[in-house]
Amino acid sequence: MKKLVYTLPLLAVLLTVSCSKNYLNRPPLGVQTDDNFFKSPGAGMKTVVNCYLGFYDFWGYQAAIAELGNMATDESDKGGSDNNDRPFVLDLGYGRTLSNNETLNNLWKACYNGIGNCNVALERLPGAPLLDDKGNPLDENVKKRYLAEVRYLRAYYYLDLVRIFGGVPLLTKTLTIDDRNKIVRATATETMQFITSELEAITADAALPSRKDMPDAELGRATKEAAWALQARAYLFFAEDDKSLYAKARDAAKKVVDSKAFSLEPQYQQLFLKDGYKSRESVFPIIFGDDPAAFIYGSTQPIYCSPRSAGGWGFDCPTQSLVDAFEPGDPRALFTILDQGDVFPTAGGKEVLDFSNYPNTGHHNRKVFLPQNRRGQGWGNDAWTMYLIRYADVLLMYAEAELESGGNKQIVADNINLVRSRAATSSHTDVEATSRVRVIPATPLPPVTAASDLRAAVRHERRVELGGEYGRLFDLLRWNTYVSTMKDFSAKPYSNGKGNSFKAPASGNKYLFPIPQLEIDRSGGSIKQNPGY
Repeated sequence: MKKLVYTLPLLAVLLTVSCSKNYLNRPPLGVQTDDNFFKSPGAGMKTVVNCYLGFYDFWGYQAAIAELGNMATDESDKGGSDNNDRPFVLDLGYGRTLSNNETLNNLWKACYNGIGNCNVALERLPGAPLLDDKGNPLDENVKKRYLAEVRYLRAYYYLDLVRIFGGVPLLTKTLTIDDRNKIVRATATETMQFITSELEAITADAALPSRKDMPDAELGRATKEAAWALQARAYLFFAEDDKSLYAKARDAAKKVVDSKAFSLEPQYQQLFLKDGYKSRESVFPIIFGDDPAAFIYGSTQPIYCSPRSAGGWGFDCPTQSLVDAFEPGDPRALFTILDQGDVFPTAGGKEVLDFSNYPNTGHHNRKVFLPQNRRGQGWGNDAWTMYLIRYADVLLMYAEAELESGGNKQIVADNINLVRSRAATSSHTDVEATSRVRVIPATPLPPVTAASDLRAAVRHERRVELGGEYGRLFDLLRWNTYVSTMKDFSAKPYSNGKGNSFKAPASGNKYLFPIPQLEIDRSGGSIKQNPGY
């Protein structure tokens, strides 16, 4: 989705003094109000674009998702200049998170800002006399598409919140000051039901297009397939506690597969190269660029998570646990893990990666690292893609849901093998590097069979296929293995005790992070804290 930034033009107005007694009683020119905005050309699309902007909040969304999805798990360590550089990120992974944790505050704020923008759109667009960019009345089906798109985005923000905090306030209208002390949390089940019912409604809406019918220039906007994929993700997250949801997750994921709107990119690395988002594997990407003339702006994530020797800030350092998860011969290791001593070209020669002067694991995240010729011209202008959903993820969700719903084991194996075979036939050479320390041996990746331990196989495949893409925490949470995984990790010789302060939640309950205390205080205590905080 292109990040579009709209500004009001400054109007140079030549006023001629008149003798009329009312010449001062005129509406101010060049001032945008709610009333005249929704009558202006392109107001509908501008309002929809505003609903995507939660994903473009760097500290609120991009950094927070990296800190939770990767750094709070056995997947990567914090890094940074030293332990006092964003120490609250360390707390997440050690199991000593407090209710004033900045990462959690940032994510809550970004998601609810996005939800608030969506609520404004859903309240104002239906009755507004919308015009297209040329000033003509907007086609009614286009307006319906806008509304479906906004409902998708609101559901996405809510799913992020419920996976981290459990049940959250379900705000479906713009609030007033008087509502502040009336905000209460829905249950996790109620939140999940709201998300899935919203997605069910919009996939039944003919105005929401299939990816097959959408021009490539609109890649990044919500589609029917993205809604089915998100529905599968939502059902899977709660299915460990309600086994009947596995069948619903299976059916939703299967609709994406059966649509034939997507296919795996033949070369795994291509996804993470320039313009990789154009692949038919992109189900729901957030696209960052560096073309201010087209109102397309970049991300700070590659700076945040790249080596300090390459101008980055040195965060998000993959652990030995993740490195060891890759089988010999799996080229995905090369395109997920950067190593000390890797060399990349520069305009004047070469850049040798050096991790020796700050805390790290000896590794960085290759999927975020950009060689010099792909870096932006200034702070936060890097062209980079965050894959919120890609087709390999959908195939693995389908395989897992088919298995856990008691389905056909051959179907499970076949879908896992689609992902494995793409890895097996991908290049073992990093096309952007001068040289890489890591060498991938010519060892075949064997296919799984219907007789394999398919639960272990699909969980392994998720880790190595999606490594470094901010999904590890959510997998561990939904499998109810987060605490045990972190406890096991804390015993590793390289863990430095990370994970040793985790406490198991009450029997049968998912691990929850604390509700930001700031939000509880703002509500006057009507929002209640999670147990144990």
